Amino acid sequence: MKKLSTLASLAVGILMLSGCSQASTIAACGQVAAQAAQVTGVIGSVSSPTPEAAQAALDEVQKVAENIRGVDGPEEFVTLRDSWTTSIDAFAAEGEKAIAGDITGLDAATTEMRAATDAMLAYCTP
Repeated sequence: MKKLSTLASLAVGILMLSGCSQASTIAACGQVAAQAAQVTGVIGSVSSPTPEAAQAALDEVQKVAENIRGVDGPEEFVTLRDSWTTSIDAFAAEGEKAIAGDITGLDAATTEMRAATDAMLAYCTP
């Protein structure tokens, strides 16, 4: 968790230094920085050696997706936010399958979620 906190602090610092052009973009970007760190941090936890730890990671990322859905901003931000939460939902679904033993879609879902997370961070850090 300490790593996630440090990552979130770094992301917030980058956002503040980058100076998003609109006030609504700054607010929206600031609100998703910590969630981006959580999403990134949970990826490895899904492949945990214990199903309980993997399930806890999936539960956490699903809560993060709900938090992200509540963040509003400019149209482009909302489009990226929706794409990101859709990719998180797909990752969580594939993670559930992986816990049950079917890992066939997990790599693709992970790649998609990483790309959507990167797109959101790129939008917030010009």
